[in-house]
Amino acid sequence: MNPISLTINQQAITVEPGTSILEAATAAGIVIPTLCFHESLEETGSCWMCIVEIKGKNRFVPACDTPVSEGMVIETENETLHSMRSQSLERIIQEHSGDCIGPCESTCPAGCDIPGFLAAIASGNDEMAIEIIKQTIPLPGILGRICPAPCETECRRHGVDNPLSICALKRYAADKDAERWDRFIPVLPQKTGKTVAIVGSGPTGLTAGYFLLLQGHGVTIFESAAQAGGMMRYGIPRFRLPESVIESDIATLLAMGLEFRFNTVFGKDVTLDTLQKQYDAVLLAIGAQQATTMNIPGEDAPGVVSGIAFLRNAALGVQAAPGKQVVVIGGGNTAIDAARTAIRLGASTVTVLYRRSREEMPVLASEIHEALAEGVTLIERAAPTAVTQVNGALEITAIIMLPGEVDQSGRRRPVPVEGSEFTIFADTIISAIGQKIDSLVAGSAGISIGKYGELQVNPDTLQSETPWLFAGGDCVTGTDTAIGAVEQGKRVAHAINLFLHGEPVAVPKAPFNSSYGPRDEAPRAFYERIRSAARVEVPEVSASERQGSFREVITGYTESLARAEAARCLNCTCNAIKDCRLRQLAFSYAPLKPRQIQEHPGFYKADHSAISMEREKCVDCGICVRMLEKLDGELEITVLTESCPTGALSMPVVSRLPLPAQRNNFIQLGSDQPEILIKKM
Repeated sequence: MNPISLTINQQAITVEPGTSILEAATAAGIVIPTLCFHESLEETGSCWMCIVEIKGKNRFVPACDTPVSEGMVIETENETLHSMRSQSLERIIQEHSGDCIGPCESTCPAGCDIPGFLAAIASGNDEMAIEIIKQTIPLPGILGRICPAPCETECRRHGVDNPLSICALKRYAADKDAERWDRFIPVLPQKTGKTVAIVGSGPTGLTAGYFLLLQGHGVTIFESAAQAGGMMRYGIPRFRLPESVIESDIATLLAMGLEFRFNTVFGKDVTLDTLQKQYDAVLLAIGAQQATTMNIPGEDAPGVVSGIAFLRNAALGVQAAPGKQVVVIGGGNTAIDAARTAIRLGASTVTVLYRRSREEMPVLASEIHEALAEGVTLIERAAPTAVTQVNGALEITAIIMLPGEVDQSGRRRPVPVEGSEFTIFADTIISAIGQKIDSLVAGSAGISIGKYGELQVNPDTLQSETPWLFAGGDCVTGTDTAIGAVEQGKRVAHAINLFLHGEPVAVPKAPFNSSYGPRDEAPRAFYERIRSAARVEVPEVSASERQGSFREVITGYTESLARAEAARCLNCTCNAIKDCRLRQLAFSYAPLKPRQIQEHPGFYKADHSAISMEREKCVDCGICVRMLEKLDGELEITVLTESCPTGALSMPVVSRLPLPAQRNNFIQLGSDQPEILIKKM
């Protein structure tokens, strides 16, 4: 028979008769999206993702089962086709339910593959665990100790018992790595010859430096202090974050080639003009290290200090004893850290005043618990109104506050109760109500300054109006968490890398992620298959051993405890996360309408099995059924699972054992074959 000539996307093609449009396009290097197609099976055209237009005939047909004809003119991409595919994809996604990634990973600002590193720890592979962590978090020893753990808040084990101790396990992996003589150092690419100056060595600056080094660029960090770490070193007490841990995390950066210039004050010892002449790009990560004032009479009296200054002096070993009675104002990390530090420096009475309730304090609940256990007293719903000196001592006047109208933060604004004033005597008063950007430093930044002193840059790319100048971290967002600063550093490094390569500076397109919904809204059967297992408590120093000591309070997991806790992970991330065709298509055709939460019948995922069947993820493409029919019911597991386009059929790691029949009588596994076979029932 004579070959057939046709045109696809204005490209002349010749193929044999009987060839489908999809086969003809594929042979010519033209990609047409598919979901239900498999090269070894007869086509069905059921998903309609491979739809194309036959020009001149106003016909839209599935390319997988439409044969070519002489003179046919095909178009595979246009606005109409894109819209039709999006509609088909939305219909398919409405029938698909499952987590692409676990809620823990989607909640982590840095996007850490949490189930991945937990699985590595559970299996005894600590080296793999730290490699996975450092794909997104370059400071795991630090973050494993001070991160507020939003990931744990969203852990799906909330629907069963208690969330995983994710941060403690991150710390475990980092500490094990630090003990090795051959600790993990990322492999670096060839040098690009481009250089970047970073001002500030806090979590944003260090993270940006790490990811820029991974792109092959040279990085120098300018730091006003004598050592790196920013507020992590000078604002967090040693009983929470030992100096050795900071040094350990930074050691990896030094091994990668990061350079530091210490005792260099931006705006004085080095200017923006100087940096511009010497470097290809500049990142300002100067933080927010100036204390916010209380704006009350007498706050400038001797004996009234800021929480930042108090903690910094304690870290440097120059803080004098604060006296027997100490009052701390505030409810954040700085306030509670200052209170616990004052106890260790000899104070017999430490009282914290906070204008809202304990439940509304921004500090971690665990930190409040630790402070109270160490002897700190908390007075809720109280705010200072004045400080006076009485017979050589300080007297602080405070007033009771009650919840008022809801403010811009979504919380009820505290309102003073008339006539409820009371007084407390103190030797030292520590003000820790917030931090802001140093106005003198910000004035040297060469970037517009916002209402609250923040540097104004593109909120997505963190690039300023000056193309080579970027800013990130607390100097842009205001005081934030360390993990939030890490995310900023990662994001700005991506933007700087694009700029250095002469590419448009933009944020990467977010991947499509299907989800069961909030942490405890997975299908009922998801939780029914899980056995309750108590959370493994993290060992810590006893209360008696803490008195007067800056020894680290939390001692961390032993190897056996870490393995046991990591084994509690539900492994919510889909086994097909790296090659799910449905996810890839959804990414290409986003945005799509969100799935309506619904219960699907037949959810089943076997434990300790050679194959998992998750009916929730099935989109009825029919590939598995057609493969079994074509091959008379016998097929290697790996072939079947790899052919599933959505991960509804998958092979858990290390699973090659026979299984009983599936509950919905869909498939059954043979029990006596050296290579597991799937047999149709």
